[in-house]
Amino acid sequence: MTDHAKKLEKTVSELKETLVSERKKHELEKEKIQNQLFQSQKLEAIGILAGGIAHDFNNILTVIKGHSDLAKKSVDKNSVVFEDLNEITKYADKAAGLTGQLLLFSRKHPMNIKSISLNKIVENMLKMLKRLIGEDIHIKTDLLADLWTINADESKIEQVIMNLSINVRDAMPWGGVLTIKTENVSLNDDYAELNAESYPGKFVRLSIQDNGIGMSEEVLQHLFEPFFTTKDSGKGIGLGMSVVYGIVKKHKGWTNVYSEPGKGTIFKIYIPAFLSHEKEDTVTKEKVEYHDVSGHGERILVVEDDEAIRRYVSKALSINGYTVFLAGTAQEALETYKKENKNFSLVLSDVILPDKTGNELVTLLQADREKSAGLPEIKVIFTSGYLDDKSQWEKIQEKGYKFLQKPFELSELLSAVKEVLSPQRKFR
Repeated sequence: MTDHAKKLEKTVSELKETLVSERKKHELEKEKIQNQLFQSQKLEAIGILAGGIAHDFNNILTVIKGHSDLAKKSVDKNSVVFEDLNEITKYADKAAGLTGQLLLFSRKHPMNIKSISLNKIVENMLKMLKRLIGEDIHIKTDLLADLWTINADESKIEQVIMNLSINVRDAMPWGGVLTIKTENVSLNDDYAELNAESYPGKFVRLSIQDNGIGMSEEVLQHLFEPFFTTKDSGKGIGLGMSVVYGIVKKHKGWTNVYSEPGKGTIFKIYIPAFLSHEKEDTVTKEKVEYHDVSGHGERILVVEDDEAIRRYVSKALSINGYTVFLAGTAQEALETYKKENKNFSLVLSDVILPDKTGNELVTLLQADREKSAGLPEIKVIFTSGYLDDKSQWEKIQEKGYKFLQKPFELSELLSAVKEVLSPQRKFR
């Protein structure tokens, strides 16, 4: 065989090896993306289930907490019965906290969005984080000076950082270093093709890294699933990482995790950058306290498809001086509204009704009042155990309507009604 033939054979052989190597690489990348997609779809399905369960539990807890509050009004504060009712309320609150975390995972929780600096959030939390993780763990920060801003709910981002820091603390029982880093990153189509949950654009990346015990591949596969935990019984319920996943997804971001046993873990969170100089509109919770929450016969239309909640709200408002009319659907509400000659001061409605949304019902009522000479806009309070459609929450914010998250306290309900009925309360 001539030298030329040998060189040609060698080149062909190398080319074959390269092609085989590239094919294997593409197959591995394809398998990785399919696994990412499967994991994302699985978490999405679990999220829908968790949201539905949390909604039903919040309805039940509204009734339990509500009747406990009503009962406490009629017994002596020094009695054993009052103590028992307090215990019921206390554990109903704990259950409400649990469903609240499920709602954060399922992304059915309303958010208070504004333009904020991630660096500022981290800096404000440092003192609290040092107390939280203990003296054995040193916190190191690497915060980019000219970091882009993000549109986010500050309290929710704080919860993400806190939950990840708790995870870091548990991963370093003998101490170590927690590193918090912020960066600006621009992602292209090539990156997005290799990462199922990502997409091109400009992002702020938050990295939280530890040099602890690390995680196995099996643990990583289940890390964000609700109630998955590697802790001993009684030391955790397995919702911390699920909440992180839900909050980040709600902010149109995603979380990448890199970990190996004995080599530590790094969480990289991507949140879209907000590069506009315009400030985003936001609705802040108004704290209004009323010493006298009783009514003076004001007529209230309560629209709620859960019969037990209807009975509780009716009783709570009636014994406090309001005149209450009940409806289980939007259609029943419209019929009652017409039958009572449109004579209502307030509509208190669930956001999600069997035949229409609460927003659709209120739009119909307001349109009717516009046509009727001399009728002012009807006052509105919305309630919900969860919001399954982002647009519903946006409409509530846009109009400036009062919103009560189930399960609500008796005092919250009465204060909200008093506040909304006050002459100073204006809608947008």
